Amino acid sequence: MVGLVEHRSLPEYPDDALRAGTAGDVILKIIIDETGKIVLGQVVEGDPLLVAASADALRDFAYRPYQLNGAPIRVETQVGFHFGIEGRGDKAKGEVAYLSAIPFREEFRTGVLNAAGVFDLAPRKVSGAEPQLPPELAGIAGSVYLVETVGEDGKVQDVKVVGGDKRLADVVIAAVKQFVYEPRLVDGKSAVATIQASYHFGTRP
Repeated sequence: MVGLVEHRSLPEYPDDALRAGTAGDVILKIIIDETGKIVLGQVVEGDPLLVAASADALRDFAYRPYQLNGAPIRVETQVGFHFGIEGRGDKAKGEVAYLSAIPFREEFRTGVLNAAGVFDLAPRKVSGAEPQLPPELAGIAGSVYLVETVGEDGKVQDVKVVGGDKRLADVVIAAVKQFVYEPRLVDGKSAVATIQASYHFGTRP
């Protein structure tokens, strides 16, 4: 969504936060409607003083509509700001920067609100160790491409290999079958989900 921003404003550094020496990142989860307007903002992380200033700045944001199959739809994404302080005491100066890249946060799950008003929230992995190659396969470089079916209970129901190195497939499948997810939510109700995933081992020559 960063590439679809048409207009944005940076928050003003709150005087109270500056005097208190409060700095850090603010991450907000937002929903953008079919016209490109932010219609909902929720805090993912940030100090309350900085969050208030950030939320106020969102009023000046405007996006080009996100399109799916040629039709504008509502989408959920993230927006963030970094608040930093240079100097100390009376010489302290607050600076705010827009975060063009936001690290993954466990609290964030991608989702889309479609034209029918149904919110579709993608599943999020909550447990399960990533695939590890056994000693006999150590040093092999290759990839495995999968399609996972995640049930309403968040457990992996099926795993299909759609490409990659067959020598590595069994190891990956065994690990993926132990994954547990927060299930997909469609209009607030658990639903079956299909996930495309890829796993890569070693380094390319």
